[in-house]
Parts: sequence; C-alpha cells; structure tokens
Amino acid sequence: MEKIGRILDSKMPVKLGINKRNEIVRLIYEISLREGLSPIKILEQEEIRNIIEKGKAGSFAGIKKALIRQRYPSSSGNENIRIMPVKIKETDRESPVWKGELRPRSIFVERSVRQDKWTLDFLSNFPQADVTVIDKVSAGLGGMSPKKNVERYALRRDNVFIIKGKTAFIKACPCTKGAVSCGYQVLNIGFGCPIDCSYCYLQTYSNASGLILPANIEDYFEQISEFDGKLSVKTRIGTGEFTDSLALDKYTRYSSKLIPFFRGTKNLVLELKTKVSDIHGVLSQEPHDNIVISWSLNAEKISDSYEKGAPSTGERIRAASEAASKGYKLGFHFDPIVYCDRWEEKYGGIIEELFSYEAIRKKVSWISLGSLRYTPGLKQIAERRFDDNLLFYRGELFEDAGGKFRYKDDVRIGMYRAMLKEIRKFNSTCWVYLCMETENIWKRSGVANFLELS
Repeated sequence: MEKIGRILDSKMPVKLGINKRNEIVRLIYEISLREGLSPIKILEQEEIRNIIEKGKAGSFAGIKKALIRQRYPSSSGNENIRIMPVKIKETDRESPVWKGELRPRSIFVERSVRQDKWTLDFLSNFPQADVTVIDKVSAGLGGMSPKKNVERYALRRDNVFIIKGKTAFIKACPCTKGAVSCGYQVLNIGFGCPIDCSYCYLQTYSNASGLILPANIEDYFEQISEFDGKLSVKTRIGTGEFTDSLALDKYTRYSSKLIPFFRGTKNLVLELKTKVSDIHGVLSQEPHDNIVISWSLNAEKISDSYEKGAPSTGERIRAASEAASKGYKLGFHFDPIVYCDRWEEKYGGIIEELFSYEAIRKKVSWISLGSLRYTPGLKQIAERRFDDNLLFYRGELFEDAGGKFRYKDDVRIGMYRAMLKEIRKFNSTCWVYLCMETENIWKRSGVANFLELS
C-alpha cells in the first residue's frame, strides 16, 4: 500500500493532503484487487493520464471521479460515495485456523463460581491451562497487556473467562433502522466465537482477549420462564448473536441444559444456530417442537475463503440431516449472500444439495436470507486480520441511511428473488424471511407473510 502511495506521489502534479491521498490510494488498491491491474496501469489509463497532464487545477477531483466510476461501474462518478480516507495497513497476522479443538493457555475464573460443578467439569478438559482466580472478569481483562482491538481479538482462543452471569439479557434482536422485525429474541449466553469469518461483526466491538462463558446458565431459567409466561404467541429466541450456539458445546454442554428446559416452555421456541458439524450434544437429547437446530450456510467458495475454521457447507448439511433424522426441526440462514461470479449457480447448487436429503425436506421450518453488509470499521479490521479480502472489493456496496455498506436495492432484490425461486422448487411451505431489510424490499422480492411463524 505504501508502494501505491509512492507511485501516486510521483504521478500527481500537486501534493495531496493526507486524507485526499488516502482516498485515492484506497480506490487504486481496491480496483487493483478487483480487476487484477497494477497500480501503475491504473494511473496510466488514458482518462487519468489526461487529467494529470492538464496540471494542478481539478486534478484530485477529476482523478477521484474517474476512479469511482471504475471502482463502482454502476455509478456515474457524481454520487456522494463515501471513500474511507484510512491508511491501509499490512495484515498484522492471521489467527491460526481453528480445528474444532479448544486449547486455551489461560483460564480466568471468577471466585464465586470456582468450585461450581460446571466449572470443575469445564476445567477438567484443559489440564495444560494456567488457571487464575479473579474477583471479577474486569480484573482479568485489566491484568492483560494493553493491545489494540485487532490484536486482542486474535488472542481470544488463548484465554477463557468463566463468570457468574447476572442476567440472561433477553432482548429483541437489534434491527437496522427502518428494517422489518421478524420478532426474534436474543438470549445472551456467552460471548465470543472461535470461528474466523471475515465478515463477522463481533470483530468490531470485541475488546476482550478471550471467550466469556457463564458457569450458571440454570440461574437464567427463572427469568426466561417469566418472559415466556408473558407471551401470547409463539416467539423465537436464540443464543447465536454473540457466539456460535454449538461451537464449544462439547466443553460447555449448554445444550444438555437448554434443550430439556425449553421442552417445557409454552410459547418460546429455542433456536440453536451454528456453523459446526459436531452436534453430539444435541443428538444425545430428545427433540421437541420447541427446539430448532439451525445452520448458517454459504456458497462453498465463499465458505472456504471467508469462514475459516468452519466445516464445509456440505459437512454442515450432512449434520443437519442427522439432526432431522433424530427428529429435530431445522432452520437455515443464507446470510450473508455474496454477489460474486456465477453467484446464482453457486447458491442454487447449495439449495439443491440441501433439499436432496429427505429428512431435511420434511423438517425444515424456516430459511432466512440476508445480503453482505458491514460497517466501515469492520472492513478496516478485516483488512488487518485477513490477507484475502476480495469479499469486500469485488461487489459494489454503498453506504445506506444507517451507515452500513450494502449492495444496491435492485441487486439485493434480484438475489432474494432467485434464492426464493430455488427454494420453492423443493419446498413450498417453509417460512422464508429476510434479515435486516425494509418492507419495500420484502415486497419487491416476493417474500410475504413475514410475521407468521411456521
């Protein structure tokens, strides 16, 4: 990236301020990755060369406009497209790919739960780890050397914090401004995920260098029961907002407590959402209509490149078939759908593979669809953490009213229509809904009955 800056400095007829320089460097960088062109070739294109040869007057504005048209072909170059004037840094270091086994170096345990059976059982899995008793989780975090968020996040599998949770923090799933709510409730059980997805929003605000796990989830059950008693309709609740519901289940055994409890709820339907294929804990429990096991799925190429540490999409589908054969109801989440070369063929193939399993066809309850979206901060962090970031550069994503970057409406609608069409080839009854989209997008995509729970 510094090389691009030096090339730009040698070509420009005027010295640019730091922000203007960074804007042009970013555009050149993203075009270079998107189109496979060298920075020199980009600056030597006829239109840009002519602007440079005319001299200082208007050179920055003219070059920026030309580069925006090239980076965003669907634009005219006149739109107010936000370009992050942020210096692009080399990747710090990619975290080792998670292999499904947790091997923490340090475990910090709050004193109040040190002798709890759950804590002792959990610690027995890691005799090699250094165990430190702390009064509060903040003490453990404060005792660590200060690091930037990117570095801290990369260390999260090295450290585990066992806490006494004070509340289940049941809350409505946070929606983008103006988006239709699907009525989902979030149950906060733990924080942090061992899988490294390039697009994961947890990277933007996880300032804890570790995975945080409560030792006392049974203490939440009274609060959950009270919430359940106030409901008059079936309501979904899930544990997958701040963690993968099952990625650490062979150590936490949370599913062995949650599933029996939710068999007895009146209106709450528990969703355990995951990307893993090891679901022995779930399979050891008896299914119930109040329990849905869900998988996040993506096109194989996207999964292989940008969901590091997760089993392949095919492995997840086979695990879903096992759960269905056991009798569990299923959910699937195609989110984020990524607009890429032959995207329709790639996602269509996954849908066809999914419904090739008879058990899945019989037990699928809902499928959600959502497109790639991110905050400016997430893109910047991913650039620091991963060498391959074409996910963010190949498509055209523009800032929306809520400050997130998304594909244009027509692109998203086209993707949703195509996905819905493929799903309906195999299943005409399961509930299909959109995630973080306005009512207008729902209707134009052909998705209806969005408040009905199948």
